[in-house]
Amino acid sequence: MSEELLKKHENWTDEQFKAEYSDMWESMKAQDVFMRLPKEQQESIRKSEIAAWENSKNGLMKIKTYAENEEVVKRFVNLLGDADGRAYLESAVIAVASNQSLQQCTPRSIMIQAMRAASLKLSLDPALHQAHLVKYGDEATLIPDYHGLVQLTESTGYYEIPPNVFEVYAGEDIKIDRFSGKVDITGEAASSEIIGWCGYFEAKNGTERWLYWKNEDCDAHGKKYNPKGFASTKSAWATDREKMRRKTVLRQLVMRWGHFSPHTEQLFKQDDEFVEAETIDMPDDSNIVIPEKEKRAESDILSQMGFGG
Repeated sequence: MSEELLKKHENWTDEQFKAEYSDMWESMKAQDVFMRLPKEQQESIRKSEIAAWENSKNGLMKIKTYAENEEVVKRFVNLLGDADGRAYLESAVIAVASNQSLQQCTPRSIMIQAMRAASLKLSLDPALHQAHLVKYGDEATLIPDYHGLVQLTESTGYYEIPPNVFEVYAGEDIKIDRFSGKVDITGEAASSEIIGWCGYFEAKNGTERWLYWKNEDCDAHGKKYNPKGFASTKSAWATDREKMRRKTVLRQLVMRWGHFSPHTEQLFKQDDEFVEAETIDMPDDSNIVIPEKEKRAESDILSQMGFGG
């Protein structure tokens, strides 16, 4: 940032940065604050950022190198076929590349959980919302998303209408028949405020099941059975609570009355907590050597990070 801009920004408020730079205002303000620090402090921050960047990139390169291991490729190819197996491996590496925390996990744990997802026919592509990998310590674990859980129920062939969960809005009236459990929703939504969630499925034998939970019921369940996740400011309970409420009702509906295969049972029971998975054999990852061509000079790193040489 030039001296002219620093002078221009002198004593600017957040509102002035927003008016001048729109969506870029936070970045411009951060640069402004950085350039006003003492030179020694700037240098210390640069070194810290470089170290973090290198650790992240080294972690990703280790995972990428491990994914290219002949034995790892062989396991995915045996499971999915040559083209699909290699494509799935590539998608797993892409998922890790877009998530810095996963780059700190052991390559072996990443591929074990990717193989687990592949065996369940769940995609790790974030855009599909079927399943994703999450860091626990230095290990990765598989967390099924809402669409992934629905797909697992559909694959059983048990349902005429697979389990689904939909929103109930303020102004709508809920009536529950205490004998059949049937949920009737009457009235019209008075606003876009979601007050609860209703789940439903119909089995091929004609059996129907409903489940209605208010937002408060979902939150109470999450707080009781996943207290750490519910309290964390970084968990999905904090960043996307509506999704977690929907998943909670889906899990409860299927666990109470639905049908799922034994090897997917724990995926329905876990509430985004780490669950020990059946170990899938994968090669040792303790002696991964990153190819020389992938190593970067410090000047290149500084340039890419915008710090200059």
